[in-house]
Amino acid sequence: MRRVARVAALVVAGFIAVPEGPVRAEGMVLDKIVAVVGDEIILLSQLDTLVASSPLMQEALQKYGRNPTKQQIEQATLEARTQALDELIDQQLIKKEAARFQISITDADVERYLQQIAQENGFSNTKQLREAVEQSGQYGNWADYIQDTKDQLLVYQTTRALANTSVTDAQIREQYRKMVRGVDIKADLLRFVFTPEEQTAKARDAAYSNAQAVARRMRAGEDPMALAQEFLIKEPKATLSRGEVAPAIEDAIFAARVGETVGPLETGQGYLVVKVVRHETGNVLPFDQAKERIRMQLEQESFARAVKDLRASLRAKTHIDPRL
Repeated sequence: MRRVARVAALVVAGFIAVPEGPVRAEGMVLDKIVAVVGDEIILLSQLDTLVASSPLMQEALQKYGRNPTKQQIEQATLEARTQALDELIDQQLIKKEAARFQISITDADVERYLQQIAQENGFSNTKQLREAVEQSGQYGNWADYIQDTKDQLLVYQTTRALANTSVTDAQIREQYRKMVRGVDIKADLLRFVFTPEEQTAKARDAAYSNAQAVARRMRAGEDPMALAQEFLIKEPKATLSRGEVAPAIEDAIFAARVGETVGPLETGQGYLVVKVVRHETGNVLPFDQAKERIRMQLEQESFARAVKDLRASLRAKTHIDPRL
């Protein structure tokens, strides 16, 4: 009865007794509780394991130069532990959500990720990765590293499942327009605009039919200037700069190769057919070449915001008592 009371008193005080080897009074080691998250606790040993296996301590020490004082080392340790504790609290909250939504990581998932890590770090296989991990001394053993990897994957997969990180084509186009704003990007065109004589279905069909005919005949190799005379297009030559027309029309024109015919494209006034004569793009990639890179960038930014929002939401509805 006294032993139970003793353990309870240690927990209330922020410490817990952990047996080391055979259970005997002189063999007890104190492990401090550094946070209570809902109905779970985080121990100082867990915290220091994370600090040891991450660059947090090295980053905290950098500002003190090569020979930090004892006081500076203590301050850096506190800073590293504070950051690591935030990570552990968020990790615990997200793991709870994973359990609630039955999200899990299989051994096969872990193995695939380990192979990826090995490859990215220049190892031939996961055996070499294991040797490097064990030699680093950052983890107690390989099992600890595997568990840490599994936890990271679980947090990532849960966040992806619960957070909205989608990026639309309109967002990609807008980001590209911001990137090229102020850059002189132009296209010289032969432009044919077919406007209905009146706003009736018959007139719109006639305008569209003429646009189709011109596009088909230019693609077949007919002289655009002769077609301009035939269809009474007075000034077919034009120069278009980025930002002057609707994004969908702009993207179609600037994605086209020199000599290519584009259209018919529907506009607010009628139907447009263009032949691209020349591009002036400077050092800027065309939209069709840049869009996947932009998509990746926007998805990464969206994911970072989603992670932040999800963690703030989980913290707001959970009792958290940091005791560092």
